[in-house]
Amino acid sequence: MRRIALALALLVQSPVHAHHGAGHGRPVTATVYHQEFNGGPAYCGGTYRHWGVSAAHPFLPCGTRVTVSHRGRRLTVPITDRCDCNSIDLSAGAAWRLGVPLDGIAQVRISY
Repeated sequence: MRRIALALALLVQSPVHAHHGAGHGRPVTATVYHQEFNGGPAYCGGTYRHWGVSAAHPFLPCGTRVTVSHRGRRLTVPITDRCDCNSIDLSAGAAWRLGVPLDGIAQVRISY
């Protein structure tokens, strides 16, 4: 019984399970993966594809689908890798579709 109570308490407090409605996502800074990682292994398995649609996040579970919004554009991307950033790292394909500069950073909103 104590294990169930502890698990429920952790689940309720965990930011991983927070859900932000469409248009009301959490503002974060987005960066873009460097092309040198293309073809390399992703933390969650598989291979990183620079022009594919994926993202890295410091704590969201592998496979989590995150909706990223930027300047009126929205795109849902899977978390396929980890990053040591405090935000979200987008593949170039995802960044391009959202209008995020490929050589810089941008403020985006994420919901999951």
